[in-house]
Amino acid sequence: MQEDQPAGERSCDGPRLVVEISGHGFGHAGQLAPILAELRRRRPGLRPILRSSLPHEALEAILGGPFDRGEPAPDPCLLMHDPVRVDLEATRRAYAELEANWDALVEREAVRLRALAPDLLVANIGFLPLAAAAVAGIPAVAICSLDWADIAEAYGVASPAMIERMRAAYRRAALTLLLTPHLPMPWLERRVTVGPVARVGKPRRAELRATLGLARDAFLGLVAFGGIAGAEGLAELPRLDGVIWLVDRLERPDMLSTRGLGFAFPDLLASVDLLVTKTGYGLFAEAAAAGTPLLYRPRPDWPEAPGLEGWIREVGIGRPLPNDPEGIAAAVAAVRAAPRPLPVPPTGVAEAVAILERRL
Repeated sequence: MQEDQPAGERSCDGPRLVVEISGHGFGHAGQLAPILAELRRRRPGLRPILRSSLPHEALEAILGGPFDRGEPAPDPCLLMHDPVRVDLEATRRAYAELEANWDALVEREAVRLRALAPDLLVANIGFLPLAAAAVAGIPAVAICSLDWADIAEAYGVASPAMIERMRAAYRRAALTLLLTPHLPMPWLERRVTVGPVARVGKPRRAELRATLGLARDAFLGLVAFGGIAGAEGLAELPRLDGVIWLVDRLERPDMLSTRGLGFAFPDLLASVDLLVTKTGYGLFAEAAAAGTPLLYRPRPDWPEAPGLEGWIREVGIGRPLPNDPEGIAAAVAAVRAAPRPLPVPPTGVAEAVAILERRL
């Protein structure tokens, strides 16, 4: 990976693509990862210029392949206390600052984009880069299952004027690809709905258990909350006979760490027996693609939750995570007794790539 290089100094045999990824957890990068991978396969000379506040190491692990880095645009998203609780006051301050400096920031980003000279900008799901791309005369495509305007409105963290600016920025994209399932977004005109998008891992069940020093039939539950700290405490998982919890940070003897295993996350997800997570597009879609059953912590305040939770139940992959230890034990027992669900093919990847290819 290379750091910010002027466009004139970058060696690139194919089209120039700037990719903007929101820093609100790893799900936004996960949505773009399989699309970029397939695009690279079809366009071997493609070397994206990536702009995101997500950690470098995480982006390398999620996206793979060579890419250059650029400084990200301001992207308030939602500031979080933990994986499901929004820090409302901090988020309001961030949006107020963005609104106060909007015109200057759009012009600054337009200048930076002109210097990069891309053939296309892809955003998931920052609105400021889309506004700047329009000013700079650079075609842009948004790829998303949600938008920050509807999210900010639902939480009351931005003024009505700022929300309208955000929606106007989204409308300036040449096209928005809406991933199944997605927020309704009835105010968005230039839109196309595609199927689910997810990375698909290789099942390595025996190898994973051997690496962990466990029996081949050991039941593994993976605890993952999208890269936002606080997952283990949030889940409040009980000790269950015959169940080993895989977590990022160790807290108990019945837990093993996922760090240093040498497994790409999609492979890890395809090799466990259960995922415990929060409601969110990336992990829902990846679990569905792997046929890995999941228990999710419901998010009644999250605007995307009704569509996502309805979809994951409909495809037979997920059910809510109960709040009490006895309920969790019963839910895990039901997963153990049932056959593994059928995978849900991520058909949106090929659909999205075909559209992007035409625009490149």
